[in-house]
Amino acid sequence: MATCLVVLAVGVYAVLSIGNHLAFRTYGLDLGLYTHALYDYAHLRPSDGSFFLWQPSNLLADHFDLYLVLLSPLVYLLGNWTLLVVQLCALGVGMAGMYRLASTLDGRAWFALTAMVLLPVGFGVWHAYSFDYHSNVVAAMLLPWLVVTVRRKRVWATAVLAALMAVAKETSALWVVAVLAGLMFDCRRDRRMLRALGLTAAGCVVWFLLTTMVVMPALGSTSQGFRRYEWMGASMGQVAVWLLTHPLEALRDVFVDFTPAHDSGVLKREFFVCILASGMLLAAFKPNYLIMTIPPLAMKMLSSHAENLWGVAFHYNVELGVVAAVGAVVVLARIKTTRWRAATAGAAVVLSALTLGYTVHEPHTRIRIGNVRIMDSRHYRQPDFDSAAARRMLGSIPADASVCATTMFTPHLAARDKVYIFPMGQAYDAEYYLLVRKHWCYYDDEEAQVARLAADSSRFDVVDTAYNLVLLHRR
Repeated sequence: MATCLVVLAVGVYAVLSIGNHLAFRTYGLDLGLYTHALYDYAHLRPSDGSFFLWQPSNLLADHFDLYLVLLSPLVYLLGNWTLLVVQLCALGVGMAGMYRLASTLDGRAWFALTAMVLLPVGFGVWHAYSFDYHSNVVAAMLLPWLVVTVRRKRVWATAVLAALMAVAKETSALWVVAVLAGLMFDCRRDRRMLRALGLTAAGCVVWFLLTTMVVMPALGSTSQGFRRYEWMGASMGQVAVWLLTHPLEALRDVFVDFTPAHDSGVLKREFFVCILASGMLLAAFKPNYLIMTIPPLAMKMLSSHAENLWGVAFHYNVELGVVAAVGAVVVLARIKTTRWRAATAGAAVVLSALTLGYTVHEPHTRIRIGNVRIMDSRHYRQPDFDSAAARRMLGSIPADASVCATTMFTPHLAARDKVYIFPMGQAYDAEYYLLVRKHWCYYDDEEAQVARLAADSSRFDVVDTAYNLVLLHRR
């Protein structure tokens, strides 16, 4: 039964994730960029970021993501599909971890199966899989296994899993520190395990400081992520000082709208209602698990980019969603008396229903419904252009040619030596340009630039054209 649930969940998520990819709703940032990085690493060269930057810069300076290095050999086998397949496999790993955790805590078979279901029905996981690939999603799926190894007092397995989670992205190490701090409370009477968790957490702190303060700046950091927090200070050190000297203000700002416009508070309210109903309210009965939420919640809610980060969409909620599911299972498993076992069953069913409800509800956050609603016919079609014509044009581009393309085509072209997002890629004189004349999300002046290139017969030949699409070849 457990295997059937995993297969069913991964199948549903494949319809979500791969359905978006086939309908050209995956993008250069981030699936195309990360797939191209895989290709570079597989060919034993650094990824220079020219994919999306006017001036090349080492991609590790943008996000210090070692998963892309470790996974790179798979690109020879799976090509442009590599990261989507990896992310789907990670869901199966996470569900298996939930089953093992629940079985470790409670011998009831139905309880373990319910624990498995809590992971994929959560909005944090669902929305993350609806938006490209991100290594923090894969790392989050290892959390149930980390809790299992700690409860079983397996020191080396705990250290390996924590390290594997920490190298997903530079900020992942901070989250792992909070996770280990929360788990230390459960091991407070076991000096050996307590010491192991403390040393592992210290190693993660060193890794975070080394990558963010030494390695990334040395590589020429291009990360735009820090700009979200510049309202607290001009450097990471200044932000840390502000947080330490203004703790009450920081706590308040997690829950209120501090933007000048004061019109984004509804996004925070919606998020907190959703996450509480999705298991965090139960997890709160084990307060040490709430420690695990501090870094991802602070990075999310103290960002000045309210529209994208504060709501329920994208991949910014996945760690919180997994913590909510794990914490809820741990709390429910503590109910051992016969008198309350029926209540446990009822609570688990209600929790699953509430979690699913908040996953499928219509959010205030700006999203494209077709990306997240697999029961809607819009999920399976591309409204901005003819998908069949786009595939025909993609197929006519030689495999060894350099290409500059509108963002949604780059994930389909990424496993090659030279591919760039338009319009930044114009700096690299690509041989082919596959462009959408007008679409829902484009860079400043992109529409006018497409029109100029398509009309420039002195430099380009029109190879193919269809409604809203044009394929150009440089003379």
